[in-house]
Amino acid sequence: MSMSPPRSLLPFFGLVLVLSIPLWLLGYFATSLSDLIPIDLPVSALMAFLPATAALILVWREDGRAAARDFLKRAVDYRRIPGAGWYAVAILFMPGALFLAWLAMTLAGAPLPEPHLPLIALPVFFAMFFVAGLGEELGWQGFAFDRMPERWSALTAALIIGIIWVVWHLIPYFQLDRSAEWVAWHCGVTLLLRIVTVWLYVNGGRSVFIAALFHAMSNVAFFMFPNYGSHYDPAYFFWIVAAAVSAIFLLGGPSLKRTRP
Repeated sequence: MSMSPPRSLLPFFGLVLVLSIPLWLLGYFATSLSDLIPIDLPVSALMAFLPATAALILVWREDGRAAARDFLKRAVDYRRIPGAGWYAVAILFMPGALFLAWLAMTLAGAPLPEPHLPLIALPVFFAMFFVAGLGEELGWQGFAFDRMPERWSALTAALIIGIIWVVWHLIPYFQLDRSAEWVAWHCGVTLLLRIVTVWLYVNGGRSVFIAALFHAMSNVAFFMFPNYGSHYDPAYFFWIVAAAVSAIFLLGGPSLKRTRP
């Protein structure tokens, strides 16, 4: 898929939007997923599987069944990843960043409960969020990013996908009954995390697997923040991730600035 000729991405983004509308509407009328799992997620969070669905529909329509089958194989393309170091980054980046945010909140005197980390829930959360991460990253990275015009840098592509990603998440964010200020800060975090995802993807052999791994660990870390994400404050976390993205530009900037193959 990475070598496909450039094609318009408007059908993909439009199809993701159209497929999302029923879940957005359902999110206003149905109870949240917290009735099934101990974390606060609206029903509209099930839209995580729609980017892969939209991409698969388009690949099948454009290039046939064999191309669709090859596209799905990107979910297990871990052999592309060039070394164990990139696995470590994908797994540890978000837990480390959220630990720093917790430390900053503690030093600032923000009200925080005693951390309760149910380790038995970790594998369940990871499995759930990894599958959801594949549902997103097959679409965002394996399809949309790989079809961005070659003249664009990876950073330009990351910002375009990131802005669309932010807008796509707006309704579910508000369905969490968060304040407009919380949503605004978390939208900033969301955009920065797309830049990190693209950086990992480009340096990780253009592997959808590593993008999904990072996506999964991001959500696991969010919901492990004391407690089940209840006291996560994006106003603190934004600056931690912004500092990390700045370090990426200083240490690994060329991989985001160069034009993509």
